[in-house]
Amino acid sequence: MILYQGEYFDGLSSRLQPVTISLLEGIIQLQSDTDTITFDLSTLKIDPSVGNARSIIYLPNGGEIHTTDHQLLKLIEQSLRHKSPEYFARHLENKLLYATSALVITIAIVASGLVWGVPFIAKVSAMALSVSTERSLGEDTLSTMEKIYLSPTLLSSNRTQEITNQLEHFCTATECPSYRLLFRNSETIGANAFALPGNTIVITDQLIQKAHHDNEIIAVLAHELGHVRGRHTLRMVLQGMGSGVLLVMITGDISNFSDLAAGIPALLLQQGYSRDMEKEADAFALTSLHKAHIPPHYFADILNRIDKDANESLSIFSSHPDTLTRIKPFIKEDDSQH
Repeated sequence: MILYQGEYFDGLSSRLQPVTISLLEGIIQLQSDTDTITFDLSTLKIDPSVGNARSIIYLPNGGEIHTTDHQLLKLIEQSLRHKSPEYFARHLENKLLYATSALVITIAIVASGLVWGVPFIAKVSAMALSVSTERSLGEDTLSTMEKIYLSPTLLSSNRTQEITNQLEHFCTATECPSYRLLFRNSETIGANAFALPGNTIVITDQLIQKAHHDNEIIAVLAHELGHVRGRHTLRMVLQGMGSGVLLVMITGDISNFSDLAAGIPALLLQQGYSRDMEKEADAFALTSLHKAHIPPHYFADILNRIDKDANESLSIFSSHPDTLTRIKPFIKEDDSQH
């Protein structure tokens, strides 16, 4: 008969009694210096053991046995009629194949969640958020950018009105989302246009000055309208929140994330939109230019010109997908019309 060592607490006092433990047929026997007591094995409960840490055996009289003898614990667990989930988990953990498989499956689930799950949830959440909430976030973001990067436009009111009218005319021929167009000057971020949460589009004086034709400006704004239509900036912010996006989806409340507006400028300038969002915005621009009878090459022309200067300043365009890849559909579409 194999003997095991443990510490017995009778449940009435904190006094520890060293005991020798033996397992008989269906019985556990505790032998101390003064007494011998037995219990039916089926009446015991066991705390799941973790590594080599001490575990506790709960006795039907309220007493406890504390022991680090895992061979004893294993034998008792095997004899129990109702095995705990932890018993099966620990059994699987001790099998290298099962443990490795569980690790691989866990990594695959986490990776899938990051690659597909979070973007999907962010998209659903962005579409579900109220317009007023998104507009408030956009106003806070604009305020932050005006303190750091943007200043009032230096263009004449006639020039800004001229571009505004051209965009309105463009939208009569296509299906533009609702938008608000703002003109700003910025030597820091240079030739840029970007969409903010709340349907606001900002275009810089530097981009307008770089254009060789007004259709180039309209083409860029068509691309930004694609971002507005897909609520891409909000989706990008929600994706950046990772698991926090789940809370937004459940509560529908983004107000608890008061620092989001402060982080959006950095996201736009340093990270930019995802490749899928850019493709979506490009597709909207291409379709819209076609409907408005504006040759798509105008978008390719200005994108190429901006891309050459992208390293000279902070540029939202510089973090877009490869420019040559992006402009191919616009050049191809243009060639097909000749």
